[in-house]
Amino acid sequence: MDLNVQQLRMLAEVSHRGTIASAATSLGYTPSAVSQQLGSLERTTGVAVLERVGRTVQLTDAGRELVHHAEVVLAQLEEAQAALERIQSDVTGDIRVGILESVAGTLLPIVLPRLREQHPDLTVRTFQSEAALELEAVRSGEIDAVFLIDYPRSPTDVGATLTRTPICQDWFRVIVPTDWDGPDQVSLADLQDEPIIASPPELSCGRCITLSFVEAGITPDIVHQIDDYPTVLNLVAAGAGLGLVPELGVLNLPPGVRVIELAEPFARSVDLVCRTSSENRPAIRAFVEAVEFAADELKLDRP
Repeated sequence: MDLNVQQLRMLAEVSHRGTIASAATSLGYTPSAVSQQLGSLERTTGVAVLERVGRTVQLTDAGRELVHHAEVVLAQLEEAQAALERIQSDVTGDIRVGILESVAGTLLPIVLPRLREQHPDLTVRTFQSEAALELEAVRSGEIDAVFLIDYPRSPTDVGATLTRTPICQDWFRVIVPTDWDGPDQVSLADLQDEPIIASPPELSCGRCITLSFVEAGITPDIVHQIDDYPTVLNLVAAGAGLGLVPELGVLNLPPGVRVIELAEPFARSVDLVCRTSSENRPAIRAFVEAVEFAADELKLDRP
């Protein structure tokens, strides 16, 4: 019985994505091509690996067992690739990274020129995303790494197959107009009656802000829910309210605003997550080192 690596990859992707159509999209195939390959896998093994439940499919017991071994095989193949790349003297290849707006606007302008200078044959491709949604894409190999924004109150369990590298603690600041006549440090209680501009509560940044107010026993007046830090800063300058923005969002302040401190500071963490099987790839290591260099250059609160 000869098992095909590509068929194993397809089966593992169906397991991760939940449907043949989603697996096909992530792998760049048509659903019919994936179905045909999995049908061929079943004929080769002599067992059913999928069963139809209404309009969806589920893995059989045999399918789940095969996925377990497929993930081991795919991880070992990636480790073998990393070992071969380490033998080479030059860092080459492509890496694909999921990235957030605040990271893209601050760290990337330092990271990318440094990599071009040090490793001209390395190509970095970035995709803006809500990081937590892309962890499955990292696990499946669709992308190589993702910036994960996490919070001490509700940390993300990335699982045993992924490795996270802490980049910085990103402390929240209060943004006020330059003519603000209040104190240079405020508590959350001081903000109770102020109009607040912040990220929507259904997003990770907004959840952190909302939970901090809840724990302080305060109901804030959030008048504008906007997940774009430059827009928040411009609205503060226009007198629309006070902003709550993490430090990565206030490194380049526009005219008309200034930063004041919180008496009860809270922070989010910025981590870089990749597959454990690929963390020793020279390309991944070079990218991580460039990100750490950028965080040091910006004088962020490094772990």
